[in-house]
Amino acid sequence: MSILVLIDPIAVYTSGNPLPADKQEHFARVRRHFSSFLLLLSVLTWVTVRHAYAVLQAKSALQQLKCWQLQLPVLLLLLGSCYMLWSGWKSGTVLFMVFSTVGIVTAISIWRYTWQTKLAQRQWIIEHFSSMIASGIALYTAFFAAGGRRMLAGILTGHWQIVSWLIAPIIGVLAITLFKKYFERKFRVAP
Repeated sequence: MSILVLIDPIAVYTSGNPLPADKQEHFARVRRHFSSFLLLLSVLTWVTVRHAYAVLQAKSALQQLKCWQLQLPVLLLLLGSCYMLWSGWKSGTVLFMVFSTVGIVTAISIWRYTWQTKLAQRQWIIEHFSSMIASGIALYTAFFAAGGRRMLAGILTGHWQIVSWLIAPIIGVLAITLFKKYFERKFRVAP
């Protein structure tokens, strides 16, 4: 859906209600900017779910994770995140900068796991669950970005709407951190 908006935002958003010619360019630019962000969240969700599933299948066989079908999406996430970081910096959109940083960190984290030389015993379990939680962060953030903010508009007005977008990553990162520590101790995974 984000790609459709990037291609033709006027057709997607104004079906049957044409915009005046003088407002079309600004409208299209704003919609494309926001759709780029939603596309990044979609890619982040897709990459983390694919990685979590692949880790579950590969377990300790890291070589299985090094195929181009799994590595290319991670590269797309990194490049898309760098673009959104630049775009967010240029436009002053803090939310874009925050989530592009999350995308960059996620891509690097996946590569660090995939290309490490030695895997600790049962480390794949922690990597699987961490990726699943990360996909939840991206998914819930996309929900709040696309529709949830309207639901909470009466409660969180103005600049306070950013709180609804940051709740998922704050809770998710805390969950990943606590989860990793708990299961590293439980499964005796060396850090």
